[in-house]
Amino acid sequence: MRKARIATVLGGIAAATLLTITNASAVVFEIDQAGTTPWDGSVPSAMECASNSVGHVCFREVGDWFEIVDEKEDGHSTLTAWRSVYPQSQATVRQGTIWNTAGFQTWRYENKDLTEGYILELRVCAGEWSNKHVIDSTCSPWATTKS
Repeated sequence: MRKARIATVLGGIAAATLLTITNASAVVFEIDQAGTTPWDGSVPSAMECASNSVGHVCFREVGDWFEIVDEKEDGHSTLTAWRSVYPQSQATVRQGTIWNTAGFQTWRYENKDLTEGYILELRVCAGEWSNKHVIDSTCSPWATTKS
C-alpha cells in the first residue's frame, strides 16, 4: 500500500514537471511598432525581401534589421509577420509582427536580436494597428532566409 502511494505521488510530480516544461516553452508573440531610425549601413549586408502591392519588407542578416515601406494609399498600416524557426526540429521559437504605422510611402525600421543560424520566415501584409488585426488576404507569400 505504501509503495503504491509513493508511486502515485512520484507520478504526479513527474506529470507536473512535464506540464511546467511544456508551458514554459510556449512561444510568445512579439508586437513592435517600427521606428524612424534606420540601419546605419556601416557593414554591407545581404537582404531577403518580401513584397506585394501593399508594401515591401526586407531583413538584413547583419544586425538583424527589418525595413518596411507602405506602398498602398489605403488607410491601413503595413506590417511584416515574421517567425524564427529552429532548423533541426522546424519548431517556431519566436514570432511576431512589426508595424509601419506612419502611412503611405514611409520607411520604418526595427532591430531584433535573433538567434544566429536559425531559419527566418517573413511576409508583408496590411493591417489595423489599433486592434493589431492582420488582414490575411493582403499578405505576400512567405520569404525564407537565415538569421
